[in-house]
Amino acid sequence: MFKKEGVIMSQHNEDQHSEQFIYVPPVAQKNVYHDIPLSFSKRSPLFKSSRQLPPAILKMNSLYDYTLPPLTGRAKNFYFQGQSVAEYHDNYDYQGVFHRYFPTYHDMTTAQLRGYFTWRTKIRASEFHETSASFVYVYLYELINQIGVESPLAGYDKLTAFKTGYADFMDARMVKNLDQWLRDYVVYYQLGPEYIKKHFADQIKKDTAYNKLLNVTDTPATDVLAALDSLSSYHFDHCPLARQDPELLAAIVKRVWQRLCSLADEDIGSDLLGWQGEITSRPFANAIFYDRRVNKPFTCLIDAQCSYSYQRGKWVYQYYLPAKRQAQKIGSLLHEIDRLVRQVFHLGRQLKPRPFREKLLVEIEPAILEAQRQLKIARRPQVKIDLTHLDQIRADASVTQDSLLTDEERQAEKDEERKEISKNAQKSTTAIDVPADNNLNLSPAEQYLLNSLLNGQEWAAYFKQRHIMVSIVVDRINDKLFDEIGDTVIEFDEDDQPYIIEDYFEDVKTLIS
Repeated sequence: MFKKEGVIMSQHNEDQHSEQFIYVPPVAQKNVYHDIPLSFSKRSPLFKSSRQLPPAILKMNSLYDYTLPPLTGRAKNFYFQGQSVAEYHDNYDYQGVFHRYFPTYHDMTTAQLRGYFTWRTKIRASEFHETSASFVYVYLYELINQIGVESPLAGYDKLTAFKTGYADFMDARMVKNLDQWLRDYVVYYQLGPEYIKKHFADQIKKDTAYNKLLNVTDTPATDVLAALDSLSSYHFDHCPLARQDPELLAAIVKRVWQRLCSLADEDIGSDLLGWQGEITSRPFANAIFYDRRVNKPFTCLIDAQCSYSYQRGKWVYQYYLPAKRQAQKIGSLLHEIDRLVRQVFHLGRQLKPRPFREKLLVEIEPAILEAQRQLKIARRPQVKIDLTHLDQIRADASVTQDSLLTDEERQAEKDEERKEISKNAQKSTTAIDVPADNNLNLSPAEQYLLNSLLNGQEWAAYFKQRHIMVSIVVDRINDKLFDEIGDTVIEFDEDDQPYIIEDYFEDVKTLIS
């Protein structure tokens, strides 16, 4: 038997059955414990007595209302806490980092709060230094909530100044968020048209294109082309006609779009452009924002297609919702126009067809020909003569002509006139007496020329005898018959002689018969 550390153990001989005994001494009946003071001399400032913290931060912490519901309460607490420290400045050497989604003051430790306010103090002095992204978002939340700013316009100026000064340190997401909040800021605080144009420029540009295409009749051809091009994945950069005759290309695109819009059983506007939509969308939805607009209805118009409105606690965003695959659909249309333009006018490299609905495709080539014909008419020189001076012009021309002729030429001309007048006396007499009482309101000279051209008769002597310019008569006839025929009916050949276009010969004959 032996004793080891208060435990008595016994052991029998090896040839006998082994037994062990454990002795446990009795526990003391009375144990007395005393408080021992702990030393705080080496603890971090974070854990020092609250009496050593800035009073402004202590006051801010005391304002947090734990009875508020989590969703609305978080923003409301942020707003009221922020107002209490709106003018607070600090100078604290904070070396840590702070990361938190949708950060607020309540999410920070005392050291983090002092680090944030120190950074904010420098920002307000236009000293832009990189810091934790969560600090940046707290600062932006302050500005959109009007914390530390005198007016909405002052808050806007601080937001834009920060966007410029902190640009080198912002990532793509922060830039996107800030741009969206600037748009929301302009709407919510109703800064006016000047700011709307600046921050909604892309939206307005797209909506303007919609307006022009939905009202194509009153829109210039170049604007129609530009509107479709702005919404398209395909552009006319390499179209030969765009270089040779851009005016004709624009006219063709407008005529194509007009024909497509006029299809009775098609809704091209909805199919290729889109339709008016409406969604519930509150401003600053992805930020900590306390909405203080209670029962103050208003509407902010961005343009004819886009607006924001607030009524009875509900925000509504109305906008033109683009059609599905809009860019690809319009791109296919412009590609097919380019392809058929090259084919019709034999220009450049021929393109391969793209998948496009046959019902829409068949409208393109007729539109090309219509646009070409209409532009040709529009480009024809318009001769304007002041008829009040016509008699004087004739007299002056006659004097000038006579002064240039020799005696032999004058006699020869008189002899020729006698022969022509004698030869066509009967025809001329009949034509002279033609009254201007026809349905087309043709003058005697206009009716005479048409009759002569239809019957293959000579007409020159009649006009020479009366000193009438045939080109003027032709222009007047074309103008009067345009509403009936829809095109020019008389043109001049290589010898400058008028003739009725073959395609309209029978139509003209029927009209004046």
